[in-house]
Amino acid sequence: MLPPEPQWNRDRLSAVTFAVHSAAGATAISDHSAFWKKPISINLDTGERLVLRSPQDALYALVSDWPINGGVHQQRAIDFCRAWLAGRMPAETVRQAFILAALEAGVPIADDENGTASSVSNPQV
Repeated sequence: MLPPEPQWNRDRLSAVTFAVHSAAGATAISDHSAFWKKPISINLDTGERLVLRSPQDALYALVSDWPINGGVHQQRAIDFCRAWLAGRMPAETVRQAFILAALEAGVPIADDENGTASSVSNPQV
């Protein structure tokens, strides 16, 4: 049986939905076009603002743009993003792990695209 054709999404290079088969024979659906219910906006030390809409966006930020490497929550969020890619983790669970990683690294975050409606505050050091 051939894998399904990719479903292209204008906001992503490719968004693909396919079945993942485990060693036990169970099938899980992995929706790689899944977006979070609410995006997360982060401000980097460079002054750049990133709007993250999915675990795929979060993984890119955690690996490429993260100001501190080696944090416990950073690694856990990376692991969760990879688990999501494999169809083993809900997107919203990954979102919560990413928020913890941002708090750990002191990355200012907001839960909207404009960076104004923050429901998450960074603890003071």
